[in-house]
Amino acid sequence: MFVFLPFSDENPTVRKPVVTWALIGINLIVFIFQMLLSPQSNQLLIDSFGVRPSAFFELVNLHTIFTSAFLHGGFMHFAFNMLVLYIYGDNIENYLGRTKYIIFYFLGGIAAAFFQAIFSRGLDVPMIGASGCIAGIMGAYFVLYPKARINVFMWFIIFIQTIKVPASIVIGFWIITQLINATGSSSDGVAYFAHIGGFVFGYIAIKYFFRGTKARIYADFEEVEERDIPFFRKNRTSGLRKKDDD
Repeated sequence: MFVFLPFSDENPTVRKPVVTWALIGINLIVFIFQMLLSPQSNQLLIDSFGVRPSAFFELVNLHTIFTSAFLHGGFMHFAFNMLVLYIYGDNIENYLGRTKYIIFYFLGGIAAAFFQAIFSRGLDVPMIGASGCIAGIMGAYFVLYPKARINVFMWFIIFIQTIKVPASIVIGFWIITQLINATGSSSDGVAYFAHIGGFVFGYIAIKYFFRGTKARIYADFEEVEERDIPFFRKNRTSGLRKKDDD
């Protein structure tokens, strides 16, 4: 058995990630609502508000491009998406600013859904989940903070420990698995092409089209002591000092 699960990063921000928290909160409320429905009613909700390829090619039910991003297929689907949004979202919000971050988030979801639609045009089934939006966030993080340390829980047979891994390796490993699964014979119902499309959008958009704000980012700081920046205080700059400060 092999588990490689990121659970936090050590990349401080100077702004409270209000939009990221709000997105997690809205997703949580919608997920609780889904869980309170009967299986039949929940499926009806997904059929009504999940995005289908026809939304792009026939220009119908375009609102589902956005509503689908707040629906999830189960607890693990929801929990993993929110965990990843928590890890990476605050830094991209800090870099872009709240308004541009919201735009960036949903554009990533649109790009992801469209990319998946291209490869599943003959299968008009609803797609749901925030994965595409979050994949865009991951693509941006990959560009901006490749050396940021990600705390990862690793379990291999009888060996269990947490390790610190550069973001480029963690996110790189993830996108490679998406490519393998997308081009393989996987039939688990996961929209791998949506993940790839969202990631590609995030990578290109943050590199060429979206400029950051004047908020200080990780590169503006240097480490004082590793113990001074515990992962559970990742949104603070305590334990860090400006490079020019003595």
